[in-house]
Amino acid sequence: MALMLEARSGEYMTGRGVKRLFDELCDGIFRELRRLPAVEGQELLAELRGTLDGEIATEQQFQEEFSRLQAETLRTATPEELARICREIVSLVAGSFLRHESVPALFALCGEALESMLEQALRLTEEELTREGLGPPPCYAWLLLGPGGRREATLSTELEGVLVHGPGETATRYCAELAGRTTVILERCGFKKSRRGIIPDNPLWRASTEGWLERIEELCCRDSRARSGSSPHRMARLGSPLFELADLRFAAGDSLLGEELIIMVRNAAERHPACIMAAARTVAALPTPFTFLGNYRVERKGNHRGMVDLDRWACHPLVAMVRLQAVTGGIAETSTLERLQALLRRGSLDVELGKRLLKAGLRLFRLKALLEIQGATAEGDGTYLLPSTLSSGEEFELREALEAVTTLRKVIHSSLAEKG
Repeated sequence: MALMLEARSGEYMTGRGVKRLFDELCDGIFRELRRLPAVEGQELLAELRGTLDGEIATEQQFQEEFSRLQAETLRTATPEELARICREIVSLVAGSFLRHESVPALFALCGEALESMLEQALRLTEEELTREGLGPPPCYAWLLLGPGGRREATLSTELEGVLVHGPGETATRYCAELAGRTTVILERCGFKKSRRGIIPDNPLWRASTEGWLERIEELCCRDSRARSGSSPHRMARLGSPLFELADLRFAAGDSLLGEELIIMVRNAAERHPACIMAAARTVAALPTPFTFLGNYRVERKGNHRGMVDLDRWACHPLVAMVRLQAVTGGIAETSTLERLQALLRRGSLDVELGKRLLKAGLRLFRLKALLEIQGATAEGDGTYLLPSTLSSGEEFELREALEAVTTLRKVIHSSLAEKG
């Protein structure tokens, strides 16, 4: 599996970017060699070769083990076997991430594992339903939402998604069983069920194509109306149901049916710009992660007193604001980092701010993943960080990332003010 590399500048790189990095590294090495005596130069090259050989061997071993587990995933005969393999994959990927702390690699590995687990869970459920005499499965598609839809799944990602199926009562009953039993299998594998209930075992997130047409229109009408009593944080997390459906990505089943639902959502967003404006106003109204004196906003009571909620003040606002820019700019990508790159390519985002946001995204997602591995994700909602545990360099990077997110909020607020 080809993994994207993470540059010091905070951008992902593939193709020409990797070649450029390679050339820069070689130039640096050769500059040093020209300053060294021949013997010391040879020793440097030998040491470098040994280091590279070791890294290559470690990566090859990792890839072989990951590929083996992925192949075993698709051969499992029971939910128990699938859960065992999932635990092995989680342990393997966690170890790899702690070695390199590469966010793009983590997202790619976790995304691939999630899709394999979902595919096999569905297959096991279909086989069980066939044994019970419920017949062959109808046409359906399972689409991922949330971190899975944005290709930002990590080792403890909550499972969010929707299901669309063909017409008829038979298909409706079958898919109700399919969604419920598949969700149970995935929970056994360690995937936490969405606390917001956005999962196909909930009938609100499962329907035929015609049913989804009606529901999307309902969401448009509801989102166009101002809703009082909703906290800014929760609205920023959800944006709005229609707004958040922009993160939908096909995962399993019939790809044409899945793509049809994605197109329906995009068309609805174009027909109902008031929904997007409502989400934009909510995003623009978010408070900053800093107090008036420039300190971090921290929890004032409870088990996390004195800690920064990284999700509330950084990750969720960044995701929501970049989604807003992507939706209004007609960007098809669902990943936050890929959306930023697409906005930069189109000239829809200031270059300097775009680079700051890419760097901020990589830093924040890296820190969030490390905290998740350390068990800092709360049972409720949030990933908590104690600022005093950071080194001066880490604290500087966190503050710089939060300032970039704050700048984007100001840009969105100014744009809304200009539009009146």
